[in-house]
Amino acid sequence: MRVLFVEPPKKPWEIMGDFVAPPSGLAQLAAVLETNGVQVQIADCNASRLTWSDLEQAIADAQPTLVGASAMTTFFPTALRVMHIAKGIDEDIVTVVGGPHVTFTVEETLQNHPEIDVVGRGEGERVILDLVRCLDERGDWAQVKGIAFRKDGQVVQTPSAEPVDVDELPLPAYHLLPMGAYHFTVFDQFCTVLASRGCPYKCTFCAERGFWGPAWRPRDPVMVGDELELVHRTYGIGSIWFGDDCFNVDGEHMGLISEEILRRELDLKWFYQGRADLLIKHQEYLPLMRRAGNLMAQIGIEAASDEELQNLRKELTVEQVREAVSLLREHGIVSEGLIIVGTRQDDAHSIRRKVDFLKWLDVDHAIFTIYTPFPGTEVFDEAKEKGWLETTDYALYDMAYPIMATEHLSREEVMGLYNRCFASFYTDPIKIVRGLASPMAWKRLLWRHMLKFAARLYMRRYWRLITSLFRF
Repeated sequence: MRVLFVEPPKKPWEIMGDFVAPPSGLAQLAAVLETNGVQVQIADCNASRLTWSDLEQAIADAQPTLVGASAMTTFFPTALRVMHIAKGIDEDIVTVVGGPHVTFTVEETLQNHPEIDVVGRGEGERVILDLVRCLDERGDWAQVKGIAFRKDGQVVQTPSAEPVDVDELPLPAYHLLPMGAYHFTVFDQFCTVLASRGCPYKCTFCAERGFWGPAWRPRDPVMVGDELELVHRTYGIGSIWFGDDCFNVDGEHMGLISEEILRRELDLKWFYQGRADLLIKHQEYLPLMRRAGNLMAQIGIEAASDEELQNLRKELTVEQVREAVSLLREHGIVSEGLIIVGTRQDDAHSIRRKVDFLKWLDVDHAIFTIYTPFPGTEVFDEAKEKGWLETTDYALYDMAYPIMATEHLSREEVMGLYNRCFASFYTDPIKIVRGLASPMAWKRLLWRHMLKFAARLYMRRYWRLITSLFRF
């Protein structure tokens, strides 16, 4: 049995700049298989700079029994292309796609895409191991929990797999990845690490709860420390992005991870995504976290009014957001605020108010995202039922492109206002001076990067204006 996991060629979100992230999920799956004696490889096309032609050759050379890939919605078309290539090489290769998108579109995926043999639903460690064992023993696929497949022209879904005990998982198989190739414009050489799985909250626009389950499952802080030490000392990684859905659910857990970093004398810069109300709740841990290398917290602000926050079911208030940003500033931690534009109620005035709100909050860094109806969310179900979706091209479901109009704006108008949000925030003279003159070198680097991004947006805007004037 030979397994090949593929991270296909991907075009990153433009705002990310020069960015290549490790496929940590595939590395975790590979570690589970290796621990159980399965021969496994990972082809990371982005890090290894493999073209589609190179990937075709890599699959042919590997002669795998199974080819697997994982896909969020925006990258589903690329995962599909991997499976098409694999089947073109050898029709007997078993093709498997997992991840959030296919978990919530099982029937659509298997009915429309014959190049996919198996869909893995939910978290995949137990599922992939059971499937590989079943294939090796030529067993009945229906006995494997957590998958879906076609049989006699019908889609068969087996019962869901039990949640994984995160403390029983081996460390990801980083040795199968070109670890020196992972970088981010403002993070240098970096790696993503998970300290927990799941999120106990129920935001209407998020599918993570449906994918991971309702429980928040923290990893043992000592095991997190082991992983951080491995990537730092063995591979020279200096920057860590904690990829948890909500890193700051438990203050003691964050504190223990910070203590592990300090105890092991790991020289790390690290960043996370969390909630404003939890940041306030656990504020006593902020000094410890800062000493351990925490440079930035990404906060899901999402809206500029309590009413819209309530509609999004954020269980958050504007006042809590203000207090959280103030606490981060007080402790020398960069605040990155995420806010959604293009909700159904948005008009030009409400979108401009969101930009003004972030300026008033005085967040250090702003990320604007377009309201995107991902499969598995309440937003998607409502939009599909009411006919709001204006495109089914999943490659566009990237939170940087409008999928549907608002009650007041067309998709084109939303796109124009979205670009102006970035331009307005990052060309504010006061914020420019404060960003470029910051005593924190990393923050100055971040601002230089975002200024270049904003300049590109302005250039495109005026180029379109100029070309429209000379169009006959």
